[in-house]
Amino acid sequence: MKIRSMKAAFSAGLILALLACITVNIYFPESAVRKTAEDIVNEVRASDKTIKDEVKKDEGKKSASFSLVPRLYAQQETEVTTPGIRAIKESLKGRFDKLVPHFDAVRLGETKDGNLQVLNEDGLSLQEKSVLRKLVKDENQDRKDLYAEVAKALNIDPSLIERVQQIFAEQWIGKAHAGWMIQKADGSWVKK
Repeated sequence: MKIRSMKAAFSAGLILALLACITVNIYFPESAVRKTAEDIVNEVRASDKTIKDEVKKDEGKKSASFSLVPRLYAQQETEVTTPGIRAIKESLKGRFDKLVPHFDAVRLGETKDGNLQVLNEDGLSLQEKSVLRKLVKDENQDRKDLYAEVAKALNIDPSLIERVQQIFAEQWIGKAHAGWMIQKADGSWVKK
């Protein structure tokens, strides 16, 4: 009888130990986030001639490609959009042309975490400094809201919004013009 209860206790302990080792993996749709980030950044910066040229080249490559695999089996095209995302994109697009001169004058930089940072206010009047700071504050708030909306639209756990933000940061930095300031992973600033 004692052996039987010892075996049962040992088995129960073993089962508990195995259950304690099980971890929960939270699904993160990285390819969908990358595609969404690329599409949104391209759309926001559509007034930028350099970006328009890149988008045309990419579209040309896609249409010229040939595959024996039917389109049905190809990777699903994703377009993530909600009323919130559309409103934020419009706000970002409306502000972009006002930011370009500040990027060109090396007053602003794209941070490694997907935001803008004022780097230099030399030569600006007090009123111009105030306008620049408000532009950056509004831009960063819209970007923060955008990352949360994209995560919500893709059913991404809120604890993973930082990963969404990192993917967007790569796109913002990748689409920056030559001569614009970008922040490297170590926190230092360089001209692209």
